[in-house]
Amino acid sequence: MNKTIFVIYTDVKKEKAAYDKRYSFNTESDVKEGDMLKSDNYKTNVQVVKILDQAFKYFDRNSGELSDVLKSTNQYEIRNIRIVEPLEITDVILFERLPETEI
Repeated sequence: MNKTIFVIYTDVKKEKAAYDKRYSFNTESDVKEGDMLKSDNYKTNVQVVKILDQAFKYFDRNSGELSDVLKSTNQYEIRNIRIVEPLEITDVILFERLPETEI
């Protein structure tokens, strides 16, 4: 099932109260809150902090609102990620789950 997830950029696992800026991605991959992911597309790892039951198409850069309808020039499409092992070359942004021992 495709769903929207929120992540924070961090190389160290953080508790919920330790962040305020989240970023959204869509994924069909099996993830859980707290998972640490890495990608060659980004210098910093990410931590999954929230998983929604549905996938949204757009996010508003000013308000943070998620939507399936394009209503504003401030809206951008939510990018898709896929978690693979081992890392494969593809046209989507790839993240690799970090083992608990690397956190």
